[in-house]
Amino acid sequence: MTRIVPTAVARRLPSLSRDRKVEILGVAGAGKSTLATLLDRDAGVEMATFIHARRPSHLVQIVRGIPRLLPILISGLTRSPRIDWREFKLLVYVTRWRLFLGRPASPGAVLLFDQGPLYALVRLKAEGKPFTTYRAFGRWSEEMLGSWVSELTTLVFLDAPDPVLWSRINQRPQDHKAKGEEAKAGLRFIARYRRTFEDVIRRVEELGGPQILRFDTSVASATQIADKVKPLLEDRHGR
Repeated sequence: MTRIVPTAVARRLPSLSRDRKVEILGVAGAGKSTLATLLDRDAGVEMATFIHARRPSHLVQIVRGIPRLLPILISGLTRSPRIDWREFKLLVYVTRWRLFLGRPASPGAVLLFDQGPLYALVRLKAEGKPFTTYRAFGRWSEEMLGSWVSELTTLVFLDAPDPVLWSRINQRPQDHKAKGEEAKAGLRFIARYRRTFEDVIRRVEELGGPQILRFDTSVASATQIADKVKPLLEDRHGR
């Protein structure tokens, strides 16, 4: 049975602290990018930049991440299906992003992550490649989760009923791994990712932070959610 979280639109949400880093999470079709676009239009909000392999300055971060990732890379290259370039980049994002980002370009701004570090962890786990079952990956994952729990201020988790998500995946113009699949396969994909998100969020709660705001996007529109979250992002001095 699908677990749908209640909408938080009607709640009074707590203020955020300074040096805020906010990540938007959610299963495919939940509306992450739409919400991020709405929030990014406001002054004082900056989208967190990616580490791009095509930029020479960013290649330094990739090279520096290899020693920490070497045990995972070895296990990922010795078992089939092997780790691929996309997965390697996700490992680098999670490992090096915090050091790469530093503080926002504008003092007091909020750094907003769409497909951020926790999303990358979920994606690696949900795909279930053999390298994610080895001890080296488990140790790395727990270490990275602990470091990001202390770094992120707020998680905004979006969800919707399975039929809504499946319809959105198939109707949107962007390509997606599950798009065009049979409904049963698509619903299994959604369930697998939701289960993995919930596992990671539960671990975040066990580690003591950050605050988690949940929204059902079949009940609350992206505009409604953005309107509820925006005042918190504008409250730079914690008033």
